[in-house]
Amino acid sequence: MISGKKVFVTGGQFNQHNQISTVVHKAPIDILTEAVAPNALHDSGASFDKPKCHPRTRVKIREIVMRWTELGRDKDDQTGKQFMWLNGAAGCGKSAIAQSTVESCIEHGLPLASFFFSKSDSTRNHAGSLIATLAYQLYCAFPRTEVQKHILSVIQEDPLIFSKTLQQQFTSLIIRPLAAHFSKDQSIQQCVPFLIVIDGLDECTDHDAQKAILTGLADSLRGSNLYIPILVASRPEHDIKLSFGSQSLKDIHTVLSLDLQDEDAYSDIRLYLFDRFATIKDDFNNRTTGRKLAQDWPGDEDIRTLVCNSSGQFVYAATIIRYVESTRHRPDHRLDIVLNLRPVNGEHPFAQLDSIYAMILESALDIEKVLQVLSLYLMDLRHNICCSVIEKLLPYEEGEVETLFCDMGALVQVYKYRGKPYLRFLHASFREYLLDAARSKQFHIDMDYETVRYVTHVLQYLASCRSTSFNPIFTADTPIYILHDIQYRMAQHIRVGQITISLELRQAVLSFPLKEFLEPYSTSTRTYQQLLEDFVDPFLQLLEAIVLTNPTLSYIQDHQLGILRSVLMQQLRHYFNDDRLALVLVLFYHWGSHRFVPIVYNIINGGSSDSYSSLFYLLCDFDEVDDVLSLFDIWEDSNCSWGDNVYHRFVRQLLRGMLAGQSAEYALGPIVHARAALACFKELAKMMLPLPPPSGKNINIALITDNMEDDAHWQLKFHPVADNAENNLYANLVFDSLNGGQWHFEYDGHCARKHPGIDNEDQCFLLLGYLIFLLPRCGRSDALLAACKDYTRLPDNPESYLQYLYDRFPVRRRLFHKEINKYLARVSPNIVLESRTSS
Repeated sequence: MISGKKVFVTGGQFNQHNQISTVVHKAPIDILTEAVAPNALHDSGASFDKPKCHPRTRVKIREIVMRWTELGRDKDDQTGKQFMWLNGAAGCGKSAIAQSTVESCIEHGLPLASFFFSKSDSTRNHAGSLIATLAYQLYCAFPRTEVQKHILSVIQEDPLIFSKTLQQQFTSLIIRPLAAHFSKDQSIQQCVPFLIVIDGLDECTDHDAQKAILTGLADSLRGSNLYIPILVASRPEHDIKLSFGSQSLKDIHTVLSLDLQDEDAYSDIRLYLFDRFATIKDDFNNRTTGRKLAQDWPGDEDIRTLVCNSSGQFVYAATIIRYVESTRHRPDHRLDIVLNLRPVNGEHPFAQLDSIYAMILESALDIEKVLQVLSLYLMDLRHNICCSVIEKLLPYEEGEVETLFCDMGALVQVYKYRGKPYLRFLHASFREYLLDAARSKQFHIDMDYETVRYVTHVLQYLASCRSTSFNPIFTADTPIYILHDIQYRMAQHIRVGQITISLELRQAVLSFPLKEFLEPYSTSTRTYQQLLEDFVDPFLQLLEAIVLTNPTLSYIQDHQLGILRSVLMQQLRHYFNDDRLALVLVLFYHWGSHRFVPIVYNIINGGSSDSYSSLFYLLCDFDEVDDVLSLFDIWEDSNCSWGDNVYHRFVRQLLRGMLAGQSAEYALGPIVHARAALACFKELAKMMLPLPPPSGKNINIALITDNMEDDAHWQLKFHPVADNAENNLYANLVFDSLNGGQWHFEYDGHCARKHPGIDNEDQCFLLLGYLIFLLPRCGRSDALLAACKDYTRLPDNPESYLQYLYDRFPVRRRLFHKEINKYLARVSPNIVLESRTSS
């Protein structure tokens, strides 16, 4: 006798025992049941907590699905489409809708079969058992009919049917049994004979199988007269999206997308949370012998926070409910953990969400590159970054970012805006997951390290962009704003010793061609101003931060400040030769140091300030002043007082150095002050028109005394230096004010729009103050002298608008008259101003 594992010879007979003989001798029903994946059934006992829609949520979506299921039509297309693709991000409720659809159809007596894929379940994360499971449910749906006989007959004739292609299996075990059954009854041929629901197709681990399932079913149905609606629920993954766009499916499917930004989703989540929390509260209060939950628990604000944090994810809300309803804990304590009001002890509230995030990240083509891109996204930039910019910064090949995220559509969406691709997080909680090392583990993003790395990348990229084709204003293509947005984070971490300056970053900062980078835009005021705000200011902050970390690196700062000094000196020449620019320069230098030269900024909504302050805001049109250095358009640094960003501080220090004699040629002295005063006179002359005076009470001049310092004005306020200024990284500016603070003029633009005359009053108030301050500092100027002479010859017209404005501010008018007399006496003693304006 010769024997082997499955072969043996006895006498003259030869027998081979293998899988085929085993299958052949089994009953067809046994072959069928053994090929089924029981866990994939909608009523499987493998999961005790199946997702299902709350009765009053997702109502519109479920109505659309049921209408298509019963009539073969969607709301927009009246022709029958055999496939409906229900897609959406992870956790948006696709499986719950699929489960609820199955249960609703069963209630209505509609025969169906379903298959629920799950990547974590080895019995249903592949296509091998799909058709067998559907055929088994078809067998059960038509007891004692030709359908059962046909299915068993097919298996009897071909015991290996489940090893054939999906299309062959579907045609033999689904299409033909149904066609044979319904062909005998002409009266029901127009009805929907059978519904198929396939949920979680994206969780089939073989991407080729995903495509084979869709194309196989479509090809089978194309050769049939049957209308079998097939509902497919999945995330909008790359391969599935391509399959539905293929020739086989593009004309026979309709799409129903679950948008996480849909207001209905947020309303449904709010309703779901209210109902479930009410149940949790009642159950807890009925069983506890201790302190009960308040009747208004949880409050509206907590519900609002949870709804906002959900990003439209039902899985987020369901995860919270599962965590809070634990019978071993107080619900209010568990909810406090979710809201970060108390530390986590034991199980993390978002463990289920974390497993979903990890599963999707594991499917990434190149997880290292994906995390690099996500870290840039997490910088909290004020502008979303175009994918093409990300590719330039990292650097990656063109189109690589979209390819990297083609399988991550459940978490991160690639969308088009003005023809350019951008990334968008679909889940607010995904950000928290990536930044929490305890939750994300191998997928954790260390923002301290990434921040230094991206600053380096930005500098290297910008250093290579010195050409006229580089447009720093068009932020979709150019990342100059990135440095502006991430330097604050970096500075704060440097301050507490959390970041180390890498050698690569040192070299990038030291070698950055600052002069060559700025020069191409020196003749474009708007572009140059944008560069100063979005690049130069954060670059200077970066230099300060580097020195703060390691004082031995001060040579880097000295090198770049020397270059910037020479660049700015070239631009400052324009300010010394133009009256209006001289006014801008002088006011900028003295801003906030005296009540007559306050910081002017706009306030709205009863006190909140705009993001910028303008020293020239009320005096002229911005477009008329070529303020290339952006001195009057002072923006607010969140770490500093008004206008105390590092760039403006550097310019002010540069002007101080000029006054100290370092640049005598352009010293900010009497000549420049005279130009500035002349510009004020020109603005004041515009108010001589006979405009109707605004409504308001006239001041009783008899009450004005010589020792009064100034007119009262509710918009003029003194702001002392904050008590915590010494703790500010950049708050080292020494104000000229003896009181250690700043004078602010809070212009109420909203009020001025309602009462146009207020603008003119404010202008007059400021101009008088500027001239009172400037005239003692002015040198002899023929033009200024002529302006003062013209003033002495003004007609005394009590009905003129200018005279009305003077009467509104009698103290400033008196001081103005006095300073003019002093100036005239100093530069031209033979001219004395008449005393009529002093009354």
